[in-house]
Amino acid sequence: MSKLKLTDVEWGEFRVGKLFDKIERGKCKNEKLETKTDTSGKGITYLSATNRNNGVSNFVEENNLAQEGNCIMFVNQGDGGAGFSVYKNEKFIATSSTSFGYAKWINEYTGNFICTVLSGLKNKYSFGYGRTENRLKNDRIMIPIDSQGQPNWQFMEDYTKQEQKQQAQKIIDYYERKLVELAGDVVDLDKIEWKTFRFTEIFQEIQRGKRLTKANQIDGDNPYVSSTSENNGVDAFIGNDTGVRKFEDVLTLANSGSVGSTFYQQFEFVASDHVTALKSKNADKYAYLFLSTVVKRLEEKYSFNREINDTRIKREKVILPADKEGNPNFQYMSDFVKKLELDKVQEVLEYIYIYIKLKTMFEEKVCEISWKDFWIEDVCEVKSGVRLTKANQEAGERPFIGASDSDNGVTAFVSNRNKSLDKNVLGVNYNGSVVENFYHPYEAIFSDDVKRLKWKDEVKGNKYTYLFLKQMILSQKIKYAYGYKFNGERMKRQKIMLPVTETGLPDYDYMTSYMQKQELEQIFKILNYLND
Repeated sequence: MSKLKLTDVEWGEFRVGKLFDKIERGKCKNEKLETKTDTSGKGITYLSATNRNNGVSNFVEENNLAQEGNCIMFVNQGDGGAGFSVYKNEKFIATSSTSFGYAKWINEYTGNFICTVLSGLKNKYSFGYGRTENRLKNDRIMIPIDSQGQPNWQFMEDYTKQEQKQQAQKIIDYYERKLVELAGDVVDLDKIEWKTFRFTEIFQEIQRGKRLTKANQIDGDNPYVSSTSENNGVDAFIGNDTGVRKFEDVLTLANSGSVGSTFYQQFEFVASDHVTALKSKNADKYAYLFLSTVVKRLEEKYSFNREINDTRIKREKVILPADKEGNPNFQYMSDFVKKLELDKVQEVLEYIYIYIKLKTMFEEKVCEISWKDFWIEDVCEVKSGVRLTKANQEAGERPFIGASDSDNGVTAFVSNRNKSLDKNVLGVNYNGSVVENFYHPYEAIFSDDVKRLKWKDEVKGNKYTYLFLKQMILSQKIKYAYGYKFNGERMKRQKIMLPVTETGLPDYDYMTSYMQKQELEQIFKILNYLND
């Protein structure tokens, strides 16, 4: 098929309000009072009036304010956010300063196409001129149309898919170039000479940043690096140009706060007085990354009550690889990190190829798949765990699986052995956190509160088919509770839906490819982000 072009189709003007079946506001008026931050890793996104992180500002516990995804988010107010639009696939809770458009035509591809078009309206709005409901509905945009003058949703979907594939190819090309660039052997760390060096022998420039209070910070695009241990030390984005100190291509070392936190800063930034910039004329990007790991060990020496002042920094020493002349071996440091990166590049590239293959295969097959009810006992063996009290647990390295909903069900590490010793199974809680379940590829023993499910067709029992089974079982969670346990008999006679082949047997190949696609989808999103 020839490449689709935006000039291949006719375009027509539409009011935004006419494109959607409904537009509704976010339901949360006060995030602090109406939501609770999620710490379990099972929460949903909280969307605020921002143009950063796709509108996500937090992860919160789901409640009655939750709204369904597969919609377009409109930011109505906010400095820098007003006028921003983004497609949201997932369920969410959102501030009332946002609106959400729903329609039958919306999917990942058409949604992203329309959001790109809507971005042309961004400059129309500001903090002082917000996007009201009437303004939103009356906004006009140009989109592709068919021969009847109606929105050409199929073209928009096909065009977006085409662009995504092209982006994937760019990523592949990038990593293939990296493979060539980074190729070569590096001597192991234990085979190189090491020597102690003072900071002043490594870094020719050692300079602290300059104080800038929050009250004096102006919103902008310049990273402001302070003493945080997160986000590469970036605490805010500011627009201040005077009364500040700017650096680039340096290490930043936190003097206070998260004392010892060290990051490589490749691009220009503003440094707070809580960090010191370390500049070496001999270090490239890779050597800096090596140095950051070594310097970061100062975290063990200093604390909130013992800060790294200017005098202490200059007296500090670190152990580094040395060359034949006894100088810091910057070339070795650089080559070593390149080798580490090469190993990761090879792995990532393999994933990308698999992703593209699976995505194509899945899109071709998804409409053809058939489903069928099965009793769990028809497709799985259900085995019991063995009671092991805390008093009888002996410390060791073997995972002990209890009726927990976190840490993959692992509640302790023991040296005990019993009849429940097993691996490559699904551990399903019948007590405690009822119906929660986890895949265990490793050898473990299981509590009497946990049942072990093993595919009867053991050949098909891999990571992906068990993860698929996990989701099918979780869909039954609403039926059970602490007072209505998911015991062995109920588990055996619980019906689940599974994809089937033409002969009516579970389609394990489809389950595998589907879960591989889900896994690689996340990898692909990360790669897109890193290469944006």
